[in-house]
Amino acid sequence: MDTLHAATLRHLWRHPAQLALALLALALGVSTIVAVDVAIASAQRAFELSLQAVNGAAGYQIVGGPAGIDEQVYVRLRTAAAAAGAEQAQFAPLVSGYATIADRVMQLTGIDPFASAELQPSAAAAVQGPQVLAGGLAAVRRWLLSRGGVAMSAAAARQLHLVAGTGFTLTVSGVPRPARLIELLPGTGAAFDALLLTDIAQAQEWLGAQGRLSRIDVRLPPGEAGARALARLRGELPPGLTLRATRAAARETFAMTGAFTTNLRAMSLLELLVGTLLIYGAVSFAVLQRRHMFGVLRALGVTRAEVLALVLGEAAVLGALGALCGVLLGIGIGRGLVGLVSRTINDLYFVVAVNEVSVPASAVAKGLAAGVLTALVAALLPALEVARSAPRLALERSVLEGRTRSLARRLVLVGVLLGAAAALVVLFSGRSLLAGFVALFLLLVAAAAVTPAALAWCARGAARALAGSPVARLALADVAASLSRTGVAVAALGMALTAMIGVAIMVGSFRESLREWLLQTMRADIYVTAPGGAESPQRRLDPAVIRALVTAPGVQGHSEGRRAQVDSPAGPIDVDALAIPAASRSAFRFTQGDPARAWAQFARGAILISEPLAWRLALAPSQSLTLNTADGPRRFTVAGVYREYGNDRGELLMSLDQYRRLFHDEAIGALGLYLAPGAEPSATLAALRAAVHGRQALLMRSNADIRALSMRIFERTFVITRVLYWLAAGVAALGLLSALLAWELERTRQLAILRALGLTPANTGLLILAQTLCMGLVALLSAIPAGLLTSLVLTSVINRRAFGWQIELHLSVAQFSNALWLALAASAAAAAYPAWRSARLGLASGLREE
Repeated sequence: MDTLHAATLRHLWRHPAQLALALLALALGVSTIVAVDVAIASAQRAFELSLQAVNGAAGYQIVGGPAGIDEQVYVRLRTAAAAAGAEQAQFAPLVSGYATIADRVMQLTGIDPFASAELQPSAAAAVQGPQVLAGGLAAVRRWLLSRGGVAMSAAAARQLHLVAGTGFTLTVSGVPRPARLIELLPGTGAAFDALLLTDIAQAQEWLGAQGRLSRIDVRLPPGEAGARALARLRGELPPGLTLRATRAAARETFAMTGAFTTNLRAMSLLELLVGTLLIYGAVSFAVLQRRHMFGVLRALGVTRAEVLALVLGEAAVLGALGALCGVLLGIGIGRGLVGLVSRTINDLYFVVAVNEVSVPASAVAKGLAAGVLTALVAALLPALEVARSAPRLALERSVLEGRTRSLARRLVLVGVLLGAAAALVVLFSGRSLLAGFVALFLLLVAAAAVTPAALAWCARGAARALAGSPVARLALADVAASLSRTGVAVAALGMALTAMIGVAIMVGSFRESLREWLLQTMRADIYVTAPGGAESPQRRLDPAVIRALVTAPGVQGHSEGRRAQVDSPAGPIDVDALAIPAASRSAFRFTQGDPARAWAQFARGAILISEPLAWRLALAPSQSLTLNTADGPRRFTVAGVYREYGNDRGELLMSLDQYRRLFHDEAIGALGLYLAPGAEPSATLAALRAAVHGRQALLMRSNADIRALSMRIFERTFVITRVLYWLAAGVAALGLLSALLAWELERTRQLAILRALGLTPANTGLLILAQTLCMGLVALLSAIPAGLLTSLVLTSVINRRAFGWQIELHLSVAQFSNALWLALAASAAAAAYPAWRSARLGLASGLREE
């Protein structure tokens, strides 16, 4: 074994570039997995910390509907708890919303510092508010009597250039409010950086929620006393209020991002799959280059087990080194992805401030394990092949190429079977998202399996077609004759190009479907909303402002809307309550149900649901959905299902009058203004802004502006996807460069013989370029049909199962152009160094190489 190890080390030492490229390919594959896990874990950790900062030791929450909770409920619960003694629950009221300071959105939380401190294990350990009780009478007076007094973290104060005692202006629901920083929060870290605390009465005034609470935090006594208190509390709650566990609510909220994060992880695994082929290519090349050596050693008595252990040991070391580099690189890439992931979550789900990067141990362990296992799996076939070969046959190159051609033909059958398996998985897996990804990966592997045979057929066919050019015929025939060297590299590049084409078609189709939906849906000329979260109760228009807007010159009609999030047995559901003109009903494109009948039922109290919600809850017309209204649970009949791309969780449509009656919420959150014929939107917008100036800062946009904003958010959402598939393409291009570089360097003696027979340096470069271009184009040609099938799986299976959307397929030349340029660039890069080296290599030294 010492001889074997010495020979192995000598070979690796003599081929440092090949070893480095193989390590880099594996490191990039592992780094993507780690980077995605780091980005997702960082966003989730920031979200959990922000909830902990607000929730403190509360184990449960009492929540109401969009109108919140009458504060008298808290008074009754608190009074009953005081009378019952130690076995009763402890309560703390809370009012929450959003405020903007210098374009920075922060979570505004109003608390009762005394009740919040009691809710904690000790007053000194309180994380919900400043240590008011420990600060003495002066601190209590400052907290309760300072008009507009707020507290924030020291880090947030530094970023906003504020110091304790200074005044500033914050904006709540578009209304500027004078505030003063009276205290810095004692806590440190990202949990407090997006938190703005104030007295509960001040928060009620700013948020327009006088006499209302957002929720009541609950802490139960331990043991059986807590179970009894919980049962009593459930029985005492009035209709319309719900008691839920704090941790369950947090998990439920972050679970909204589940489909998004699943897609990111799938893209990272795709890159590792490409890396598996490249590691297989690198290890097989290393084995092939030493095939003669292994044949001699086998003839001298080295056993098959020793050869197998040697090759797998090399792969394990290679995998460990590549995985370690990949983990370190992934942490660095993850820092960049954190911003993209958090921005997408803020655009689509909820506000989260990610200021620290979390590196979970599971991500590191997963990356290390993935690297080592990938290298071992990729090395298994070459190791078994060289170990099983008879010593004499191991010395023959023709034997190897014959076996490779036979294997390529068998792989075509394997590819067909894998494609059929992918189809069967799609047909019989129901709604399983995991099965959708399995089908996708089966399809990608099937495309890779047929690529070597396609390369051999295309190269031989092109050689016959170009029989008039000896150089071209020689180059192409050599590609077909060296399938053991070229097949794996082209298969890896083809797989990456397949994924690139499939994702490009999916993104382009989604973009075009979204654009058409926006054109169909947005019928009003100008849309007006109040600032704040999409379903935030504080997002309301002042009634006087509404009157000024709808009576402004040029406004012919209007629609009113209120968005809210309500509880149901199936979890929180977004409700869009609308009062719209009858002419605007045609904006809703029904996918289930008859529109005329659905609108008639809608007028009688039924609801319409969007396609994602219908998919998520498995609902259809004539079925029912239960919602928790202010007067208790109520069942609603589903009248129809309409197409919608604005909310991947889905939403339901309810008449505004019915919403007000059932949820006791009279607020209006948005207006759609219909202009009179001839009215210019830009001039009308200026007049509308002037009409409400100084009363409420509103978001006023024309429908064209909203369409443009929606498309910008769409592009931002898919930036991460593009980053990941370009990384996968880069790994494949790097693998092609590594494989072809090794192949061309191995052919140094053959090229030197051709030079000695009269082949010029320029023709040598053309020969090498023709070979690499042939391989790149074959990879592209095999990727085009596979990419089309991949796009069908992505749009009709994975996106459908993840989000419930039906996306119509839209094809364009641009969706294939990136793959074309990548194939050409990878081919040219793979040809550059061997062509330069062959042109400069002396004939004598080239002929001496073995």
